[in-house]
Amino acid sequence: MVFLEVDMEFVGSCCENLAIKTSSPDFPQREALGNYHVYLDVEDEPFICYGASVFINSETNLYMYRSKFGNWIVGKNMGKVKGGIIRSQEDDREKFALVCPCKVQKWQVHNKESWKFDDSIRIMIRRNKK
Repeated sequence: MVFLEVDMEFVGSCCENLAIKTSSPDFPQREALGNYHVYLDVEDEPFICYGASVFINSETNLYMYRSKFGNWIVGKNMGKVKGGIIRSQEDDREKFALVCPCKVQKWQVHNKESWKFDDSIRIMIRRNKK
């Protein structure tokens, strides 16, 4: 296994609102699906995890955050890889530690035993209604 050194200098995400969707009716981690928004503290500053904004699904209390290895993770324990249920897994080293999850093309889902690539996962940019 090869590890990258991730640049931890904060760069804000290009999106504030995202949705995780799937075209699979048998998707094993359905609780991860839904709408996410940038997670803000009491002073309206974004929570930061390893140099990137953190997103939260307010209905499920799941976070989407960047790990110390550069993957984007969906899970309950912000900052932790263990316990994640979806993660990014780009092949191209230049794309690996992306600033925003909307740029990720390849995702894996954890099915209780191991990580499996899932081509049905899509990250959609949501626009605010005016």
